[in-house]
Amino acid sequence: MSARPLRRIASVTSTFALVAAGIAVSTSAATAAPPAPGSDPCPAALPIGDLVAGVTTVTGLTTVKGTTPEEFHGTYVGTIENGIAPGLDLPVFDMEGSRITHADGSVDAGIWAGMSGSPVYDDATGALVGAVSYGFSSVASPRAGVTPATYMYDLANPKYATLSAARGTVRATAKEADAIAKASDVPGALGTGHIITPSKQVSGIAAAAANKIAAKSPMLQAKAPNKSGGFRSGGASLGADADYPIQVGGNIATTFSTGDVTTAAVGTVTAICGNKVFAYGHPDEFTGKSTETFNGASAVDVQEDGGLDSSYKIANVGAVKGVINQDRLAGILGTLGQQPTNIEVVTHATGLGDTRDATTNVAVPAALSYVVSAQVYNDAVSLLNQFSSGDATMTWKIHYTRTIDGVPTPEVFQRSQRVSAFEFFPEEASYLAASDVEALVTNGFEKVTVSKVEVNSAFLPDYRAFRTVGAQVLSKGVWKNISSATPIKAKPGATLSLRVKLAAANYLSEVAPTTVPFQIRTSAGAKGTGSIRLTGQSYSWDDEEEFGFDEGDEEIDEPQSLDELLDLIKQEPRADNILRRYHRPNTYSEQDLYANLRGPGIVTGSFGFKVSFGS
Repeated sequence: MSARPLRRIASVTSTFALVAAGIAVSTSAATAAPPAPGSDPCPAALPIGDLVAGVTTVTGLTTVKGTTPEEFHGTYVGTIENGIAPGLDLPVFDMEGSRITHADGSVDAGIWAGMSGSPVYDDATGALVGAVSYGFSSVASPRAGVTPATYMYDLANPKYATLSAARGTVRATAKEADAIAKASDVPGALGTGHIITPSKQVSGIAAAAANKIAAKSPMLQAKAPNKSGGFRSGGASLGADADYPIQVGGNIATTFSTGDVTTAAVGTVTAICGNKVFAYGHPDEFTGKSTETFNGASAVDVQEDGGLDSSYKIANVGAVKGVINQDRLAGILGTLGQQPTNIEVVTHATGLGDTRDATTNVAVPAALSYVVSAQVYNDAVSLLNQFSSGDATMTWKIHYTRTIDGVPTPEVFQRSQRVSAFEFFPEEASYLAASDVEALVTNGFEKVTVSKVEVNSAFLPDYRAFRTVGAQVLSKGVWKNISSATPIKAKPGATLSLRVKLAAANYLSEVAPTTVPFQIRTSAGAKGTGSIRLTGQSYSWDDEEEFGFDEGDEEIDEPQSLDELLDLIKQEPRADNILRRYHRPNTYSEQDLYANLRGPGIVTGSFGFKVSFGS
């Protein structure tokens, strides 16, 4: 059980590489020579009207293993009018070769997750027809929808560069959503296509844990619903330092974060025009303007799936190559060499005599609390090498900038906490700092820009939970037990030497009984009967559904400003505190005096007794 006096809602997770459009590869030499660039200097685009059913054949490039693209082939079947969205038609092809089909023409992996963006060229003219991007069946099928190159090139239209960066997911209209999402489940049926779903993959942790944490970050859910669940196992080099190339027909990994926690969705590069990179042929997160980074990647293999899920590509993600600027209906557009504006997440942790330092650069602010949680989770798992019990003393700092009287003002929010659990400890530890990050960024009062998050953790392998079971007073050199029914006697102005008695909170906690000493100096005017109450400050809450701040207590006034919110969060007591309340009587008035004692672990329970003052 962990401490949550003000109910915070939490999550789990890990280091991972989300591999979306399918995890694939950067590229080296293509089997088929790429077409000559056009004057812009993009490859010339084939007009849709030039396609002839049963006559037009195409050659495509995609990557199955490593970083070298290979050819596949196809024949034009027909065009679905408004198949992508109103006014955007969808040409349909039957493909073969690569891992789509076997040599005898039977279906192998079909059109797999990760092929999105694979360019196809007209065999007669060499012009770029477009990118493989849509499928038509929930089982392996060679039929694919191709987003026309003319639509994709429009991503570079200057009108998009003047739009504000999207703060959340840009939703399609009802007609667009229907056109994009509806799909025939009949193999080979020529119906409305569905986007070839990203093969979201995780590295360094079980996919189930990644899915759990992603589902509990409201920011990530709002900004990137496609990257908030459904993860499979994948890979990423720590620090994402492998220099895989960005090349036509090779892989492009769009990344929210890189480093010890790499979140990526991997698809295929359609065209490179100077320093402009076109890919996917469908939206990634459909945010319009984007701040995602993009990386090279190396394909491990294509995993065929004969069930209801499409086959998918597994890959390792490499170094950052640039920034995605546009994320729209016809695909994504990035700029090679552009430097991202990152938020740095730095963690330092100790446990069982070892030390772990981890750093992640976050390009998309919506992923920040998710990354913080994932990195702390990995710290706990790596150092304790268990998923059961654990204990941690944690301190974190959130560096951010707000605007005060028109002036950007840097500030630092800092807090510490003690957490202990008899099971699922990495999950318990991972939510604390992440919840504060989520609460700060989504505060609802004013915009803040976070630049860095630091978390320091000291881990222990055992569940350390105590409860207050009594108190003792030092009398004539001897510690004597105090009865809650019988007041202890004290002289006004005297200093009482006391200690609180602690025992294991329950049978799961293997801590030995101990005491915490303290003193109370009584006033010279003390008169009558006073009281002392000692209360452990650890609380537990069920249904830890999401990161963020929840007052949880109807008696707590809802904050009305960012400052009030931060003050309220800071009021959350440490779980290893013992609140000492001394009700002091005297001749003229009565007064409650509060102080905190620090326990050797999280502390629950309460014990009180009375103090009688005589002359």
